[in-house]
Amino acid sequence: MVNNKITFIGGGNMAEGIIRGIVSKKIFAPENITVFDILSERKKYLNRIYGITEAEDATTAVKDADVVLIAVRPQDIIKVAQNIKNDLQEDVIIISICAGIKMEKLGNIFGNDHKFVRVMPNTMIDVEHGYSAASVNKQIQASDKTIVETLLGALGQTMFIDENLFNAFTAYSCAGPAYIMYFIAALVDSGVESGFSRKDSVSIALENLIASALTLQKTGKHPYEITDTMTSPAGITIAGLHVLSESGFHGTVMSSVKESLKRTDELE
Repeated sequence: MVNNKITFIGGGNMAEGIIRGIVSKKIFAPENITVFDILSERKKYLNRIYGITEAEDATTAVKDADVVLIAVRPQDIIKVAQNIKNDLQEDVIIISICAGIKMEKLGNIFGNDHKFVRVMPNTMIDVEHGYSAASVNKQIQASDKTIVETLLGALGQTMFIDENLFNAFTAYSCAGPAYIMYFIAALVDSGVESGFSRKDSVSIALENLIASALTLQKTGKHPYEITDTMTSPAGITIAGLHVLSESGFHGTVMSSVKESLKRTDELE
């Protein structure tokens, strides 16, 4: 368990997901977690459900905090900074999950001498699989990164990346489960069309998906190395793969991610 004190500025759904993770995993003790939200009922709800402290105001919330996690709308972060920057501890770690707010802007509104971590949280928090991305400034020390990694470990896995990869991470990793869900839906429908019940089709598709992922993780092989071992001459599998190749399946997936990245860049 981390002995540091953490304060959440903003208590919305994403903040709650992180709070739920760090409380259930006992990463921070509930008495070391404080939340401030402009909605009083939201603070009371988080206090009731997770046993954490609700702060009367943002200034009080951050005074003793070792870590301050900013989880507000991007358009509200300047106002938040004005309210709390004079009450932050000198060595505080400021974590921002505000979409589109770059490290440079964090420095401009809080002061460049602070420790900043920009985070894109894992979108599959409830199952604790998937990556959160974190980018840090030069003030962050190795011990600080350990705290960040431990905190984000409650949500899944953590990958420290350069800030210039944040948009790519959004389009590839955050949106990634949606691409996979589409593929699973197609597999399930094909199972039903083949004669299986929808329940059995789902079971088969999910087990195959899990088995394939674990095989790649365990062996470290390229996916095509695995499929090469599954295709016998004039066999069943190669006939199905032929159709996927002919339809441009590989290129279509790549184009989907490319289009998502383009849209992410447009929204920045």
